[in-house]
Amino acid sequence: MFEPKAHELVWPVKDDKGQELSNVKINLLTMGQHRELSKIHKGKDTDLLRGCISASTGLSTKELKSLVTPDYNTIRDFVLELMHASASTLIAGFDSSADPVLLHSFQGDDGQDKTSYVLRPPTVATTDLMETHKDEWERTLFISASCSGFSHAELERLSLPDWNLLQERLIDFLEESADFFRQKTLKS
Repeated sequence: MFEPKAHELVWPVKDDKGQELSNVKINLLTMGQHRELSKIHKGKDTDLLRGCISASTGLSTKELKSLVTPDYNTIRDFVLELMHASASTLIAGFDSSADPVLLHSFQGDDGQDKTSYVLRPPTVATTDLMETHKDEWERTLFISASCSGFSHAELERLSLPDWNLLQERLIDFLEESADFFRQKTLKS
């Protein structure tokens, strides 16, 4: 399970209520949050990054802009690291041969906590059906839901590192031959 990282500000600032802000917690973003921020800030990379930092830290735009640049850089770098990391690199003792355990559990559509999932390779019929979707995002959501058993809404609640791991595994299913998986099974 992921524990938010706290960054102790070298140069404390005032928050929006006038209180001293001396430490900032950095949380995981979900795939849905990132997707929504990408739509809002389409084509504006700096605004997208700052939106992601605000969503990850809970800092308002005003609070973010009041940070001293070295503190901002440290926070920015860690947020970016978490956005691009795979859960496999953040889970201690990660076992690539086992069913994936989520770095960050979430409540499923059925009200139950989702802590892991079973990934099933798609059939040829499923990949053919995937190709009928109009754009890359629709195809990605379709194949991700088909192979993981998560609904589209549940996929949006996956942390970005969990989403990144799911995508890595799906690429293996879509590009590798059966021998690739046979070799993985023999190694474990």
